[in-house]
Amino acid sequence: MRVDSSSTGLRPLSLSREKFLLVSGAVIAVTLLAGCSGAGEDEGPGVDSVEGPTGAAEKSESRRGSGAGSEPGDSESGRPQLRMDTSALEELRMSQGYFQCLKDQGVKVSKGGSKLEGGDPDLLWWPNGDVAADHPDAEKKCLGKKPLQPPETDPKKNPNYMGDYADWIDCMNKKGLEVDPLPNGEGWNFKAGTTPPRNADQIQQECMIEAFSE
Repeated sequence: MRVDSSSTGLRPLSLSREKFLLVSGAVIAVTLLAGCSGAGEDEGPGVDSVEGPTGAAEKSESRRGSGAGSEPGDSESGRPQLRMDTSALEELRMSQGYFQCLKDQGVKVSKGGSKLEGGDPDLLWWPNGDVAADHPDAEKKCLGKKPLQPPETDPKKNPNYMGDYADWIDCMNKKGLEVDPLPNGEGWNFKAGTTPPRNADQIQQECMIEAFSE
């Protein structure tokens, strides 16, 4: 799950693995991992804050809808499924159909796969900003291609989500990733004035797996 670099971390939760996610992320991805605010063109999948569960979001990111609605393209059927242990590179590859769809709808999407170790420079990168908020029509049309955040990080699917979320926040702080939780388990932000450790992505994912695993 991607941890989003601009304003959210799960890579969704949303983990967008928006970006938890959440987190992405990200993200999930995170966001797993997410809805997600996208990473900047000069940034990796690293972080300023983690976006809430998409249900992230990296992040997210995500994480930003869970795909559970009834609108066309809103179904979860056929969408790529992120796991809590999905790497940022795996999430990036799984997101290519979604990114290409956004690009076809006029959303600015650049290449940047080489920002991740082992990544192809021709891989499309996470868009800037919150796609769902900034480009709602494009998001709606492309949602059917957007990776789903891990079910464990989706409050609609995990009845113990808030307890797991609290454990996740506690774990990150104990391991030196100083974060403040957002209301209602929507994600987290780095504590003001702190510098995230270089292994921030690793800490957030390890703690997410530890907290949300049964």
